[in-house]
Amino acid sequence: MTRAERVSENLNRALHELFAADDRVWLLGEDVADPYGGAFKVTRGLSTAYPDRVLSTPLSENGITGVAGGLALCGDTVIVEIMFGDFAGLAFDPILNLLTKSVSMYGERTPMRVVIRCPVGGGRGYGATHSQSVQKHFIGIPHLALFELSPLHDAADVLAAALRRGEPAMLFEDKILYTRRRYVDGRVDDRFAVEMRGADRNWARVHDPAADTAPTLVIAPGGVADRAIAAARDAAGRGRAVEVLVPARLYPVDVDGLRGVLDGAAGVIVAEESTAGGTWGGEVAARLHAEAWPLLRRPVELVSSADRVIPSAPHLERAVLLGADTILERIMRVPAGGPAAPRAAGVDPPPAGSRPAGTAEPGVPVRVPTLNPTDESYLLLEWLAPAGATVGVGEPIATVETAKAIEELAATHAGVLRHDVAAGADCVPGAVIGRVLPVGAAPAPTAPPPDPPSGPAAAARPPVASPVDRPLSPAQRRVAEVVATSHREIPAAFTVVRVDVTAALGYARRTAEETGADVGLTELVIAAVAALHDRFPDLYATLTGDGRVRDAAQPAIGLTVDVGTGLFLPVIRDAAKLDLGDLADTVVALRMRALRNRLGEDDMADMNFLVALNDTPGVTHARPIIPPGVTCALSVPDVHREVVLDADGGIRERTTADLGLAYDHRLVNGARAGAYLAALAAVLHR
Repeated sequence: MTRAERVSENLNRALHELFAADDRVWLLGEDVADPYGGAFKVTRGLSTAYPDRVLSTPLSENGITGVAGGLALCGDTVIVEIMFGDFAGLAFDPILNLLTKSVSMYGERTPMRVVIRCPVGGGRGYGATHSQSVQKHFIGIPHLALFELSPLHDAADVLAAALRRGEPAMLFEDKILYTRRRYVDGRVDDRFAVEMRGADRNWARVHDPAADTAPTLVIAPGGVADRAIAAARDAAGRGRAVEVLVPARLYPVDVDGLRGVLDGAAGVIVAEESTAGGTWGGEVAARLHAEAWPLLRRPVELVSSADRVIPSAPHLERAVLLGADTILERIMRVPAGGPAAPRAAGVDPPPAGSRPAGTAEPGVPVRVPTLNPTDESYLLLEWLAPAGATVGVGEPIATVETAKAIEELAATHAGVLRHDVAAGADCVPGAVIGRVLPVGAAPAPTAPPPDPPSGPAAAARPPVASPVDRPLSPAQRRVAEVVATSHREIPAAFTVVRVDVTAALGYARRTAEETGADVGLTELVIAAVAALHDRFPDLYATLTGDGRVRDAAQPAIGLTVDVGTGLFLPVIRDAAKLDLGDLADTVVALRMRALRNRLGEDDMADMNFLVALNDTPGVTHARPIIPPGVTCALSVPDVHREVVLDADGGIRERTTADLGLAYDHRLVNGARAGAYLAALAAVLHR
């Protein structure tokens, strides 16, 4: 597969090509000139290559846009960069009263070739005044077209389509996309393919070629597209077909490009990050209802962010902004169309024309599947649908917690849900925890929780003073088992070296600026550990039960992720093949999946080296536990600054980290561990 550019790189290349092809193109904006190259580095290199046509302006969006209007009236082409889309409101007057009206108010059509670029959206902790999605405020202005960049469209094609109109246009760019890679070669992943549809290849259709049921259509622009694709992927695992439709041009709405996919769809959902009310999604729904109503099975549904100011604290920001989970919930509410969806884990359908074996009861048993073969039992964490509720095919009905992850069970038959086991109870693989009964059947009452302690001692105990016993969760029990097994079976030794990471942190900052990825010491250490595999294969080996040593073909590096409710060890299997930007994206993705309880068993399998993060501020030494099956665990603590003497007696300050290696003494001796840490320090010094 072709290695794709990042979205910011693709846009930068498109701007360079535009300037090279036309010597009457201008770029105006705040801090767009080198070496800064714009707040998000999209304009890097342009002022160096075209110094007379790239102008860093004063801080006045109104003035910048007004000058652009004057240049456009003279026949030039102008790209305006608004540093943050939130500030586009300051340019509203020249957009409304100069740029757009000039197209037709002088007695003849006047081309106004202006594209106003607006970084928008949240997800980066920038707070209330730098995170808004303001697209809806510019809908309906005559002669103003709205476009939005996505990972599925080439920026050069989008700019060309905007400029061909001869009318002012606004190009919205979701900030979270700048560091993402584009989707190329007609694929999103192993499941989803991409095809371009409509005039100017305006619509990107993301679909599962193997799906055989009527899909739910999710229309999602820009940065919401990835969230919609993630929701579609989860929905597919629950037996639902979903297609994601991503437009390059938001307004005027291109209905013609949708006609071929609307017919037969189970439903249409429009997802956008703006708050509700007067939205682009409302415009899409109005146009579809007016022009394509015969093709729709039901009214178009809208989903957006909460009607609140956007906080900067990450957990509060996530609660406000539209996420994949919200899109998924709305998808699962749409009745499935076409033939029955594929089976989903957790529900065993009975043979055709018969009742489930071994019982005379009607309906379909809800069984606990085998999720983690090392667990003897799981915890029925929560019923997602109440007893007596009517559930549809693919609807999530319960969550089960294993030692490593939380898995959802989904229904593949419609009916009335009955609970046979109460939430909070242990359940073994294969156990029946409920049934999906035919509609009209009366479910039994919800299974009661275990009885509280009884007897004279319990009666005599004052209620307020009673100690409350609570069992360890499966995740905590698993951690306890791993720790106990490690201490019991692995003769661990521990060596620490102090590493000067001053240069490494500087390199991480430069890489972060160049790629837009969140690169830090963690990513540098993971990359170094991956690079040392070929030189130190014994530190990545596994001691088998029969006393033999199995070498690892490639490094599979586990990373500790503490989400507050449990410790997870997701594994990065291709760290040696990733550049630092991609590695940083992978680390962020794994952390987010852990926070959202979306890590599966496969995400945490086959580890052969552990990087244990103990970087709580102030922690300088930490001895990690070596998980069974692993030979080494490397501790990465917090960095600290210290003053040292140079060889010539001069004083300098440096930043250091005390990297500690815990190792299985049966396979690795102290000299070998010291050599490994020295090699690791040398890699980080480069």
